[in-house]
Amino acid sequence: MIVSTFELAQLVAIDPLNDPSVFAFPIPPLQRLKSFSPDDFEAFISEWAISCAKQLYKDVYRIGSSGDMGRDVIGEYIDGSYDYYQCKRYEGKLTPSAYWLEFGKLCYYTFNKDIPMPKKYYIIASQGIGAKFLKIIKSPEEIRKGLIDQWDAKCSNGIISGQKIELKGSFLDYVKAFDFSVVDTYSIERIIEEHRKTNYFYFRFGGSIKPQRGRKMLPPNMPEQNEFNYLNKVLAAYSQYKKLNIDLEALQTIPELVTDFNDNRINFYSAESLKRSVRDIFASEDHFGVLKSEMHSGIKDFMKGDFEDGYKKLTKTMHESTKVNLSVSIIDRELHFVTNEDKKGICHHLANEDQIIWVI
Repeated sequence: MIVSTFELAQLVAIDPLNDPSVFAFPIPPLQRLKSFSPDDFEAFISEWAISCAKQLYKDVYRIGSSGDMGRDVIGEYIDGSYDYYQCKRYEGKLTPSAYWLEFGKLCYYTFNKDIPMPKKYYIIASQGIGAKFLKIIKSPEEIRKGLIDQWDAKCSNGIISGQKIELKGSFLDYVKAFDFSVVDTYSIERIIEEHRKTNYFYFRFGGSIKPQRGRKMLPPNMPEQNEFNYLNKVLAAYSQYKKLNIDLEALQTIPELVTDFNDNRINFYSAESLKRSVRDIFASEDHFGVLKSEMHSGIKDFMKGDFEDGYKKLTKTMHESTKVNLSVSIIDRELHFVTNEDKKGICHHLANEDQIIWVI
C-alpha cells in the first residue's frame, strides 16, 4: 500500500492524501522530492515504473524491505525476465562509497541463485548521482575493479547480518566474469518529467490537472456471471414483496419490477466503472475497498430497522446510501468521482460479496 509523507517549509511530516497544503503551496517537484521518506521514494519510483513502463513490463512489484536482496522495485517481462530498480534517498548526490555494498548484494544473490540475473539493474538516486560515480556506472570494468578492491571494507560483513562473505574461490571467479553492463541509471529529472504524465503526479506534487474518471459502463443486455449473486438477492427481495417466486423469466411479466431491476444493474455497473477507474489511478492501493467499507458502515445500522419486506428494505437502503458521506476517501473528497448511482451500486457490490442481504 502506498502511504505518502512529505515535509514542507518547516520540515513537518504531512500526508498529501489528507493534507491540502500539498496542493496549496507551489513547491517545485525536485524540492518536494527532497522531503520524501525512503519508503515514499520507493513508492514514487514504483508509480513511475508502473505507469511509464506498463507497455514494457507484464507487472511491477515493490519489494522494498530488509529482505529485498538489493531490489526495491522489480519490473517483470512477459518472458519471465526482470529489471531491478535500487532506490537510494540521500541528502546529497550518490557516491561510490555509499554503493559498493549494493553491487556486492547483486553479485552474491545472483551467484547463489537466490534471485535471477536481471536484464537491467537501475540505480535511482533521489538527489542524483555524483560525477565520479556516474563515470564508474558507465564502465563495467570500473565497477568490477572497485568492487573487488572495496569488498573487505564495504561488503564482506554487510550482506548478511552476522555472517562474513569472503570474496574467494568460485565466487571470486563469478565476480570477475560478472556482466556489469546491466548496470545503468535514470536521472531524477527525467523520472519526474515522465511521472508528470501519470495519474499519480497530482497526488505527489499537486497541480491543476487532476486524473479523470473513465467512461461509465453500461450493463450488457443479459446478466453475466459476475452479477448472479447480487441479482439473486434482488430477485429474492422481489419474491418476498410479491409473495411468489420471481426468477428472470417471471420478472418480465411485472413491468414495475423490470424497471427497478434494470436500474439496479445500471447502478452496479456504474460502481464497477468507478472501481476500474480507481484501479487505473491507484494500481497499488485498494481505494475502492475503502469506499465499500465506508458505505457498509454507513448503512448497516439503517438496515436493522423494520421493513415490510425485502423490496422495501432494498429501495429504502438505496435511498439511504445516497446520504452516506464517503469523503474519507480521496476518490470522493478530492476527485469527486462518486455519484449517487455509484453509491447505490456499491451496495450491490457488497451484496455480491455476501456482506448484505435484502430479504427479512
